[in-house]
Amino acid sequence: MAMTGGCLCGAVRYEATAAPIFGGNCYCTDCRKTTSSHSAVVAIPEAGVSITGETRTYTKIGDSGKPVARVFCPTCGTALYSKGESNAGVMLLKAGTLDDVESFKPMASVYASRAPSWDQPPADVPAFPEMPPR
Repeated sequence: MAMTGGCLCGAVRYEATAAPIFGGNCYCTDCRKTTSSHSAVVAIPEAGVSITGETRTYTKIGDSGKPVARVFCPTCGTALYSKGESNAGVMLLKAGTLDDVESFKPMASVYASRAPSWDQPPADVPAFPEMPPR
């Protein structure tokens, strides 16, 4: 089943035809600053995602020591997905941009030690204080 989604203004749309690899919540500082909370993401093989519309990219070195590209709509500013060199070939679609947000089911929370008191990881989902070992 394909997952579809897009930005707030509708200028960018995507369709993911590949099966998700995982879904999770990230509480790292970078995700918090780009979302004002935690980042709920669905990992999809990049080859299985098609995107229409213009996007912009901001790249920063992540906790892995490798670049992480964060892609957003230049019109409305919606964060759409991120890609990191440490997870080559995988896109992390922002779950809040899915047309069917109920299709997102978090499997784990990472960087849970950095979660603020007002945005704690769900108790029914495994939580890792930082990034778990591969």
